[in-house]
Amino acid sequence: MPKEFDWERGFDRNQVLGQLKGIRKSDGRSFDSAGYAFWLPVLHSAIRATRLAEPVKAKCIAASVSDPSLSLTDPDAFLNRCNQELERLSRLPKSKFVLYTTVTYSGPRLIDWIGDYSARIYWHPSSRGSFLRKARKAQEAQKFHRRANNIPREDATLCPIVVHVSAHDPLDAFETANDYVDRFRGMLNLLVNSGQSVNPFARMTAPHAVNKFRRGPFHSIHHPDGSLATETFWYEPRWAHNAPSVTFNDPPDYRRSVQRWWRTLQRNPMRDFISDALLGYCRALDLHEANTALLGIWQVLEKLMGTDRYDLLIDRLVRIFRDHADARLIAGHIRLRRNQTVHSAHSISREADAILVQAEMLAGQAIFFYLRNAGRFQSLGELHDFLDLPLDQEKLKRRQKLSEFFIQYQNRK
Repeated sequence: MPKEFDWERGFDRNQVLGQLKGIRKSDGRSFDSAGYAFWLPVLHSAIRATRLAEPVKAKCIAASVSDPSLSLTDPDAFLNRCNQELERLSRLPKSKFVLYTTVTYSGPRLIDWIGDYSARIYWHPSSRGSFLRKARKAQEAQKFHRRANNIPREDATLCPIVVHVSAHDPLDAFETANDYVDRFRGMLNLLVNSGQSVNPFARMTAPHAVNKFRRGPFHSIHHPDGSLATETFWYEPRWAHNAPSVTFNDPPDYRRSVQRWWRTLQRNPMRDFISDALLGYCRALDLHEANTALLGIWQVLEKLMGTDRYDLLIDRLVRIFRDHADARLIAGHIRLRRNQTVHSAHSISREADAILVQAEMLAGQAIFFYLRNAGRFQSLGELHDFLDLPLDQEKLKRRQKLSEFFIQYQNRK
């Protein structure tokens, strides 16, 4: 089996494992609870997982660290044990589950259903349908706890969404389906946000998330027959959504646009990479807290541009835009505000609307660039090499001539 786990650079792996070894009890399986809670997150940070292993990374680490056959003195043996646990989990049978959630939308039905990997996302299934009737009846058992946690009641501004997935257990089903919903919302918000302009009166209104398509306050996991798969439910403790609902002048046209861009993503050779960028984009712009949203969008830009070096990031980013000079000014301004937020405790709250619209414009256009053009490149590195090409036309032409000469020279007899 390929190696799906590795140690992150900058961590003393022996010391991390040594701390857990020091709080391990004599049975080899249990630990001092306070020490375990303190050091286990450090171990999680010290280990990198591939995209395949990331969803079950926590389970693999927990099983490995509690294996009494491991002395916790050999970092390589620990990673091998994580890989073995991943292999064991991958052989376990999966069951079908359904996530019930809602989205802040109250217009005509946008789609019937849409596929993503092995999941199906159904938009506003009929309230008279068998599943939704049974699911809502099953949710009656959770009403007391929902009231106790002050979870807002669902109203006409919330559109039901159900996601059919296969998973090992209800928790795994929630985490998997949650990503599917947010990835799709990322696409929806990308299309809506791209037409957004700065509100000159934003200071007079309460802070609000950039995204219009946001998750509702309550989510539950069900069996396909509608019964609860677990009494546990998930909710947003500080949920608020005061923005007007999305409206479309031509809903059928928007429906076609959504389906077209979704097909473009599904067929894209960099689908996994773009999907991860959409997740980051969506979750950053879900936030009401402007400083945190800005940091999240900057992280998306770092991912898309393949670097956390400011100058290189901006140099690559501006090449996506027709007006390079304007794009450089905006990117430099966003970089400065991001740094002030991190290093100087400067809040962007007074100008949050303009700054987040500008940051979204940069990230949104970069994602659109990947969606439209990733198929032209054989790898992510090649795409970044393309963005490193000089903007000067004469330099480009000169490089082209040198490339042609280089090919001829290499093929000389």
